[in-house]
Amino acid sequence: MDRVDTIERTITVSSPIARVWEAITAAEHLSQWFGDSAEVDLQPGGALRFGWSEYDAFAEGVVEAVEHEKLFSYRWTAGKTDDGSIWTTNVTFTLDEQEGMTTITVVESGLSELPDELYAKTVKENTSGWEAELADLGHHLSTSAMSA
Repeated sequence: MDRVDTIERTITVSSPIARVWEAITAAEHLSQWFGDSAEVDLQPGGALRFGWSEYDAFAEGVVEAVEHEKLFSYRWTAGKTDDGSIWTTNVTFTLDEQEGMTTITVVESGLSELPDELYAKTVKENTSGWEAELADLGHHLSTSAMSA
C-alpha cells in the first residue's frame, strides 16, 4: 500500500499578512486557536511546545526556518513507539497576501517515514486536526483584537 507523505491544507482569510504572521508565531495567539498553551522561541533551532489540555496531550519540537511574514517551519513530535523511539514530522506554514487577503498553507510532511504503529493514527488524526485548527485560526483572526 502506498503511504501518504504529506497533509496539505489551505485557508484564505481577510486579514493582513502581519496579523496572520502574529497569529501563527506568537505564543499568546497560538494558545487561542492551536491548543490552549504554546511556547515558541522564534528562531531556527528554537524550542516550541503546544498543549491541548482537553486531550491531556502536548507536542514538542524545534523551529527549522523562519522567513518573516512568509514561512514558519518546525519539526515536532508525531509520537513515541513502544521501544521508546520518538518520531517527528515537519510542519511548514507559508503565507501569501493578495489584495488584503492572506492565503495560509500548512504542509505536514515526513508521514511516510513513521513506523506502522504510528502511521495510520497520525495521518487520520492530523488530517482532520489541520482542518479543525485552520478553521479555528480563521475564527481567531476574525474575532480577536490583535496588534498587527
